[in-house]
Amino acid sequence: MKSILSFYCLALYALSNTAAAFNQPPSQYHSSRLLFAASSSINNNHNQHETVPDNNIKGIASQLDTFKSKNVVSNGRFISSASLLSKQPKSSLQLFQTIPTIFYMMLRKVLFRSSSAIAASTKFKSSTVLPTPFMSHLQKLTSTFLSTLRPKLTFKNVLLGITSIYFAIQLIEGIFASKRQSKDPTSEWGRYADKPSARGMALSLLLMQLIPYVILPPIIEKFYKVDPTDKDRYEQSKAHKLRKRGGDIFADGLLKLGPLYIKIGQILSCRENLFPNEWIVGMEKLQDRVPAKSGEEAWKLVYDASPGGKAGFHRTFIDFDDVPLAAASLGQVHKARLRSSGEVVAIKVQRSRLRDIYDKDLSLMKNIAKVVDSIGGKAGQVGGVQQSWTDIFNDAESILYREIDYRDEAENAIRFANDFGLGYGGKAIESTAKGVDGNILPSASEWLRSPYTFQNLSSEKFLVMEFVPSIKISSNDKLEDAGVTVEDREYLAEALAHSYLRQFCVNKFFSTDPHPGNLGIETFVDGRPPRLVFYDFGQACSLAEDQSIGILEVIESIIDSDAKKSVAAFKRMGVLKDGADLAKVEAKCQSNYDTGKLKVKKRKARKSLRYNSMSQPETKARTEIVRSVSNETKEVKDSEVMEYFTLQSEYAFVARALSQMDGVGKGLDPEFDFISAAAPYLVEIKGAKKYIVDEAKKRLKFVYDPDDGILSKELKLFKSFGFKPESYRKEVNKV
Repeated sequence: MKSILSFYCLALYALSNTAAAFNQPPSQYHSSRLLFAASSSINNNHNQHETVPDNNIKGIASQLDTFKSKNVVSNGRFISSASLLSKQPKSSLQLFQTIPTIFYMMLRKVLFRSSSAIAASTKFKSSTVLPTPFMSHLQKLTSTFLSTLRPKLTFKNVLLGITSIYFAIQLIEGIFASKRQSKDPTSEWGRYADKPSARGMALSLLLMQLIPYVILPPIIEKFYKVDPTDKDRYEQSKAHKLRKRGGDIFADGLLKLGPLYIKIGQILSCRENLFPNEWIVGMEKLQDRVPAKSGEEAWKLVYDASPGGKAGFHRTFIDFDDVPLAAASLGQVHKARLRSSGEVVAIKVQRSRLRDIYDKDLSLMKNIAKVVDSIGGKAGQVGGVQQSWTDIFNDAESILYREIDYRDEAENAIRFANDFGLGYGGKAIESTAKGVDGNILPSASEWLRSPYTFQNLSSEKFLVMEFVPSIKISSNDKLEDAGVTVEDREYLAEALAHSYLRQFCVNKFFSTDPHPGNLGIETFVDGRPPRLVFYDFGQACSLAEDQSIGILEVIESIIDSDAKKSVAAFKRMGVLKDGADLAKVEAKCQSNYDTGKLKVKKRKARKSLRYNSMSQPETKARTEIVRSVSNETKEVKDSEVMEYFTLQSEYAFVARALSQMDGVGKGLDPEFDFISAAAPYLVEIKGAKKYIVDEAKKRLKFVYDPDDGILSKELKLFKSFGFKPESYRKEVNKV
């Protein structure tokens, strides 16, 4: 008990000195320490029946008198903290000069006798300040109490001392790390990988910092009765501002913790109910906040990543620009030329030690996830299905490892280009994608481009691509300076929707990360319309046949406002649980169509003829949606329907791509929505012949409807009389 009290009193003394260090000039500390040393030494020696050497007492008294004579005012009192502060400037080194001495004194005081601790501590040349009257009184009380204690060398004291040293080191390292991170947020990535305890402490501090931003917003919403669905009022509320600030803090913390945490945050942001929207927005901006390495650091990255090392790099490339064109969490892009042909290329170089960081951090995260799951932690729902943290991290692991292997990214980029018929230099080649009718789709080279990939020069950490300059899709000022008109922007937004309609419904392969950093606009001086450019295929996802056709049918059902067809499409996609109330799901879809929550806008007419490359024959079905509103549709709440849905992981990435694409599209055209912009291109996706037949069937729904059509009713009638139409069809086919 005495050792604990002793440590507590020493902590008070340390606190007083530390607090005073922020308000006093360093030159005054020595006398403050002499005061404490004198009282402690005399008391300790007196209690131990030892004689204090006269020369020690005289020396201390002499130094005190000298100090006192220089710092006394007319009433005989010491100069106050405020007076000293006003006379001498602060020093940023005060705290760092004081802390080592304080912790050393604390340790020695706990492990040995107080007189030894004081004697040892006086050897230090660090300095602090004269305390305020309150602090001085606190030190005297602490000194008096400590003089009555005789700490012994016990296991508890040793453990307490070791703990003090550990936390002292962590505190000092944390202070210096914070200074380095203020200049370069990525400065500690390597240290965190080598010292998981340092990352653990940083993560703990981040979580503690986020607590008020997690707890307070719901309380404020409840107290002030703020409705999150009322967008205007909610954005003015304190709850929204707190969540936005919390999102910024969280994103900044992830950036400092390392690349894995950035990617985990981006993947988790796709999972519904895990994060508020404000936090998701903060994480989406992470890509633009990662600092680049240039100069010698860039050369080192290139030499380490290049398949042939330094010699191999210089045999293949010349005119390497060590100032990167762009930077992201996993790597950065530099410009160079091929020595053999002189072609300008873009080299994507991976940051150092990523696989090592991933191996250590993912192992730790998975263990933490297992512990959280074992104590009942919930990771939220995806499509109504409860997800465990272990499942989420297992899904994320394969995605993350694929992304740091640039060979996979090279294959993704090549497949994307082949699907759209994009060759070197943006020239058209034959597309490998086929429409629903089985015919090869036309090349998209007139409105879309992606860099050609030099697969033979690429490796796990080194990706060589064609250099394709463009304007960032969100840089409105630069687009305007380049002559991109409002009509051009609407055309580009439609091209973005067109590209994703093909990716989802016929390519069965799509880029999951269409944020502004991965999209550009290529402009021309010969009168051609601007062209959309896709970069970065590190994150891509494949779809099964039923999934892609199901997405197409959902899009068509929304265009036609057909609730029954929507339910059939959901079943084909595999997103409805067994035993789902289909009538209730259909009623909800119909309610959304009737109330206009889901609707398709009329396509905007374009005056210029230069957009003909993407034009399709106009049909009433594509440009004008006729909706018959029924007043008999029962109102069904979202919560009543969502429990019937379950989403595979692929659909989570579809949702993420749609969300990011919607933000980019609205930046180009404020009235953008994916379904309306994609609707004109169903003719291309399905093929003209099939499209016309399907549209005719819609017009003759009373004949062809599988449930209520004339043919269906006749078939049911024949069956009721014992006839089997299927057998007659077989006989006819034989003939």
